[in-house]
Amino acid sequence: MTASTQDSPEWRLVGEFIEACNCSVPCQCLWYELPDDDRCTFAGFWTIEEGTYGDVSLDGLGAGMLVWEDGVLLEGGWHVVLVLDEAADDEQAEALEAIFSGQAGGLFEAAAPLIETVEDSVAVPFSYSTADGHRSFSAGDIVTIETDESAGFGDQQGSVFPHPFVPPEERANTGKTTDATVDYDDDFSWDVGGNNSYFGPFEMANS
Repeated sequence: MTASTQDSPEWRLVGEFIEACNCSVPCQCLWYELPDDDRCTFAGFWTIEEGTYGDVSLDGLGAGMLVWEDGVLLEGGWHVVLVLDEAADDEQAEALEAIFSGQAGGLFEAAAPLIETVEDSVAVPFSYSTADGHRSFSAGDIVTIETDESAGFGDQQGSVFPHPFVPPEERANTGKTTDATVDYDDDFSWDVGGNNSYFGPFEMANS
């Protein structure tokens, strides 16, 4: 643990996550396979129902990231844009950035060595809803994700593990997007609807 993570206050987040990428269902990148087209593009977001960072409340906020990389996802080389909920005040935004950049320990610290560069950080309004197995997420005009559950044999909801952003005792549910677009800049713009999505509840902390 680095000095910065040792100095970080205790934090805990509970809520729902959703991600969408360019691979077919299920995404093979979790098992050190090459992504479809040899380039991974994904958008992952966490909607926080209950959250604390020391004495700072993060209830009702959210954060996430846009990522692209060439080659095997879990071997690193990630180019990242952090996306924060514009409803956060300055103190809350600092807390969210510390957590989701990996500076404050927890799951994101473990993934931090995979990041080659954080290209930018931006704040936009978040929207997330669920109804009848369908999930809708948007981050301003930058991200739109519409996804449906993917059932397997016996009409059971599909799930996978391990997943780098899901605690070891939990699974990521599988889904298939009907719309998955990112429009930020030339490097972070893609339309990968009709492909893989992972989603589900999450509970994570740094202690």
